[in-house]
Amino acid sequence: MSKLLISIASVGLLTTAFNLGNIANASDSTSPHVESKFEFPYHRWATVRQTIQVHIPRNSPALESLSIDVPENIDFQTSKVEITDGDRVIDAPISRQGQRLIIGFTRSISPDTQLRINFNGVSRNMRTQLSVYYIYARTVDG
Repeated sequence: MSKLLISIASVGLLTTAFNLGNIANASDSTSPHVESKFEFPYHRWATVRQTIQVHIPRNSPALESLSIDVPENIDFQTSKVEITDGDRVIDAPISRQGQRLIIGFTRSISPDTQLRINFNGVSRNMRTQLSVYYIYARTVDG
């Protein structure tokens, strides 16, 4: 029985080792992607600031709009969402459809840009620690 468990574990480890090289690297991407998400303060607070960093790569078309599916355990207000590009605040109309946030940029965001989306004063359900956002980008050419 122990030989069977050892051989199953060995096959599992070998499979994992061979598949690690097949993981896609986001920095090689030609489409907009999320680089990081962080929260402050991180633990034991009901009201936090969550930040999502979106990178538009150099080879990507310009960004026209973003749709963000906000998790159910997050309660936010569109008036407290701030979008920045470095030190510059980007003024963009923000609308809300349930837990989906839609950001339509008045000017398209050029490639090789790092956007930071700050959700200020977010109320988070304390029973759930993990906040998973789904982000969809629309570029100028579709």
